[in-house]
Amino acid sequence: MQTDTLANCVYQLRAETGQSLSTTQGQNAVATLNYLLKRTQLELWTGYQWPTLAISGDLQMVAGQYIYDYPSPFSFAEVRQAYTAQANAANWRKLTYGMDETFIKPGGANSQSGDNPQFWRTEQAQFRVWPTPVSSNYWVRFRGMTPLQPFLADTDVSTLDATALVLFTAAELLARAKSQDAGNKLKKAQVHLFSLLGNSISAKRRTSTLGSSAQPAWWRQRTPGLDYIPLT
Repeated sequence: MQTDTLANCVYQLRAETGQSLSTTQGQNAVATLNYLLKRTQLELWTGYQWPTLAISGDLQMVAGQYIYDYPSPFSFAEVRQAYTAQANAANWRKLTYGMDETFIKPGGANSQSGDNPQFWRTEQAQFRVWPTPVSSNYWVRFRGMTPLQPFLADTDVSTLDATALVLFTAAELLARAKSQDAGNKLKKAQVHLFSLLGNSISAKRRTSTLGSSAQPAWWRQRTPGLDYIPLT
């Protein structure tokens, strides 16, 4: 995965969409191009699993405590999966996300106490586990994605692959312009992403779904066979 500065991504985007590469022309469009690249990066980061950006964070449960801060650098947005295991064990079991109001007493406390967390949910900048732990014998592990870095100034470096950002953004701009090249550019973007994610795991010939309902409509017509790359 090759990252690049925002300024270089804008230059490449101009080339891919047939715009002038002169820095003295098209300055009024730079803010729009910056925004589209930033938004495309967010959509790709949200919609796909990027194995090279996978991170883990562990947190020990505390007796009587059911609300916790996320382990750094996690927030809810970065979490993809949650697990629990006993201390000094490696038998991780997936935690189920979500609780309805039968889990919570009036006043906000959990309805039950006991070891072995079973459910979790986010609560603003923190998360809740259920039932309330009665010891410190269990841990929670989050698996997720490295947070996106700022991508606003010319010198800011992309978190994701720069070519993927440029090609998908170019496909959108060309589609807006009703260019005949839009479909070809979109296919190039999809093939590049397929190769990129497929080559970032050790079993390079084994890939699963790359597609996601989180994708915007303009790129949802995927190439057959694109699969998700699981974090596990």
